[in-house]
Amino acid sequence: MSPELETLLDELVRRHARGEPLDVEGTLRRAGDGADELAPLIEAFLARAPRRGLTPASLRFVQSLDDPPMLRARVAKALKVDDVVDAIVTECELAPEARPRVRRYYQQLEGGILDPTRVAASVWDVITGLLGRSRALLSAPAGPPPAAAPMYRAHASVDLQERLVTLSAPEPPAPPDEVDALFLGEPEG
Repeated sequence: MSPELETLLDELVRRHARGEPLDVEGTLRRAGDGADELAPLIEAFLARAPRRGLTPASLRFVQSLDDPPMLRARVAKALKVDDVVDAIVTECELAPEARPRVRRYYQQLEGGILDPTRVAASVWDVITGLLGRSRALLSAPAGPPPAAAPMYRAHASVDLQERLVTLSAPEPPAPPDEVDALFLGEPEG
């Protein structure tokens, strides 16, 4: 190995030891024609070098990759959920008592649970205006719904099963209203 390449490799190793950014691409550019010889040496060093500990900033960055895009955009703008909800209620001219339901729907939308294609354009106008990103960038990619765990039931009498079903039957849903129409599309009928 030439003295120039050895010097470049030594600089890279010292930067690693000091915890500085490595700039491997820059080092290879500086190697010029010797880049093909230096690249495998750098790769071997990095494969054997002790791993650096996570910094709080790097940990936050990696954790943020799991966040839905709308959540990342809202956090980047330093907005609270309530800021977005208040704007939707105001701009869509909803009654103040609709706020808890708007909040629930917005959080479902932000979390990627609510189908973004059914949400009204007026709601999207408010959200995209606040977050400064397009609807396409904010819509969480549609994935398969979570798999439901199989449910196993012990042998029970038919009478007991009927009573359990009766006790666990949900209340009939309220008829769709203006808030439902904004987040779930217009009711059919």
